[in-house]
Amino acid sequence: MNLPMIRDFIAKNIVFLGFAVMFIFFALANESFIKWDNMLDILLRMCITAPVAYGVMLSLIVKGIDLSCGTIMGLVGLTIAGGISSGMSLGLSLFLAIIIGAAIGVVNAFLIAKANMNPFIATISILFIGNSIEKVATKGGLPIYLYPLPKALDYAYRGTVLGVPFPIIALLAITVLLWIFLESTTFGRKMYASGDGIKASRSSGIPVRFYYGFAYFMSAMCAVISGIFLCSQVRSGQPLVGHSYIWDAIGAAYLSTIVSRRRFRPNVLGALFGTFVMSVVANGFTLMGTAFYWKEFAKGVVILLILILSVIKRKYQRG
Repeated sequence: MNLPMIRDFIAKNIVFLGFAVMFIFFALANESFIKWDNMLDILLRMCITAPVAYGVMLSLIVKGIDLSCGTIMGLVGLTIAGGISSGMSLGLSLFLAIIIGAAIGVVNAFLIAKANMNPFIATISILFIGNSIEKVATKGGLPIYLYPLPKALDYAYRGTVLGVPFPIIALLAITVLLWIFLESTTFGRKMYASGDGIKASRSSGIPVRFYYGFAYFMSAMCAVISGIFLCSQVRSGQPLVGHSYIWDAIGAAYLSTIVSRRRFRPNVLGALFGTFVMSVVANGFTLMGTAFYWKEFAKGVVILLILILSVIKRKYQRG
């Protein structure tokens, strides 16, 4: 392999190589990092973050952004916990949580696709409204604990199928189905086309606004899935808890565009990799004993380094 080929390989895979260096650093810094139990913790954290990252990724496909996903996660958990603690069945509580998530998705879709509002402004408005509702419903932010936790809800995060954790199986199923939907169906290709060029898509007869709205509705439903897993993990409904995951999800979704082989195209597998990166960063600094107020700083530095690497990659490709 000659020098130009080596340089080309490094430029194309610079993000993966950078992540490999970071992974090795954490492994050397703490021997517990590469143990199976710790790797399982990373995978289980991914099961909560990845569906939200997929939702944000869908909004990126149509050249937007969804900031309301964390709020949806919190409302879903509070609805489930509040319903069960008030005497409702788990099934009815889950149904109400799904309805609330779907309703927010419809509102986002209407504001962005029909009312033609800026996605950032529309979804951050929903975020503020949802935050207020969460605080009002919990009298200022008091968690709603579930003891004992219903067995079916406990299974959502702690159950196993043939020794494999159920959340991991569920995440694999969601990943495969979403990948097939976006990459192998006409609907998915039209969604990508709607984001790539509005005028060209409209001239081809594609109902662009419909696909915009559909992307935000599906983003909300992805957040519902993460909210259910999170509620099962923490055994409670906690206001504003979703915000600790949404920024990781946004970072993972944007990372999917950086590692894409198709001109910075948001994609499922890239978002999954991005989720893995964010989970490894959070886990690695925790094992190193980093204070919680420095973890966000560390994440920001890592994301900034990844963006710098992406700029280098883009300039190389243009050259």
